[in-house]
Amino acid sequence: MNFKRIKTWAATLLVGSSLTLSAAAPAVAQKADNWPNQQITFVIALGPGGSADRTARLVAQQMQEKLGVPIRAINQEGGGGHVGQVYFRNMPKDGTFFLVTSIHPYISSAILNLDADYSLDDFAFVNGQWTDMDLFALNAKLPYQTMDEFIAAVKEQPGKFRISVVPGSTGHINTIQMLQAYGLPADAVNIVTYQSGNAARTAVAGGQVEMAVLAADGTIPIAEFIRPLAVASDERLEEWDAPTLNEVLQQAGREPVQTLVGSMRGIAAHAEFKEQYPERFEKFAEAYREVLSNPEFKETLKKQGIGSDWLGPDRTTEIIYKNFEVLEQYKDQL
Repeated sequence: MNFKRIKTWAATLLVGSSLTLSAAAPAVAQKADNWPNQQITFVIALGPGGSADRTARLVAQQMQEKLGVPIRAINQEGGGGHVGQVYFRNMPKDGTFFLVTSIHPYISSAILNLDADYSLDDFAFVNGQWTDMDLFALNAKLPYQTMDEFIAAVKEQPGKFRISVVPGSTGHINTIQMLQAYGLPADAVNIVTYQSGNAARTAVAGGQVEMAVLAADGTIPIAEFIRPLAVASDERLEEWDAPTLNEVLQQAGREPVQTLVGSMRGIAAHAEFKEQYPERFEKFAEAYREVLSNPEFKETLKKQGIGSDWLGPDRTTEIIYKNFEVLEQYKDQL
């Protein structure tokens, strides 16, 4: 075999490849300047019909007009958002894929409780569009009028009553805190997990479970089928005739708990996208901000019970990292 000839051929190939790449460089730069120039995909890490899903699809309709390319929305549910987050992380990191979900607490919960092979640093948070507080809601056909009455029934028949939550959600943690405040273990009730808030609400409205602990705003559509008992908030909510959880506990002679802020729906990009294409990231963020500042669209969102806050990347990231520290305290509780 003529190794000298092979070596010469290989060297020629490498030189030729280098020239080809150099010649293509200006075209690549031009393509970057024209971003976006192809379809964008919103990966929804929760099930269809829930608040994150509705938020994603409404925003996608507006964003595609602003950016000038079609935006499709796909659901990748499972594992309390973990399946969709893994799917998103495996997609191209060039700004063709974005994650739309409850960016708090589901990403943090997966990191803390599911041994996820990603960290918060792998995401570039664009905006937390709206944050909901959790509502403790009882099926309206049950006789219990207060949280104390319901808990008394739980103590009499441990394991009988069912509470629906989304796994890893603040509702899940607030449920455990509420039970502990009453001196009950988590298995005093049957905590039933659903992959979307919509499914969990349907369960309590239809009587498949006795109680749901879910986002208060998102529960408005089933108000006639439930009885609100408490809200996991520092203050009462205008939309619901219910005391705060700590008011309930104080009246029962129980110690207050540190209730967690509810689900923050919003959008995240790959951290690599922000690092490698900062101008693209800023262009996307600015388009998102403009969409949320449109008065007509804000009214459309409001009618659907969806918020339209613009916190921006820095403030959103700060909130998520601070809440991660709180969630870490409850890692062993889930």
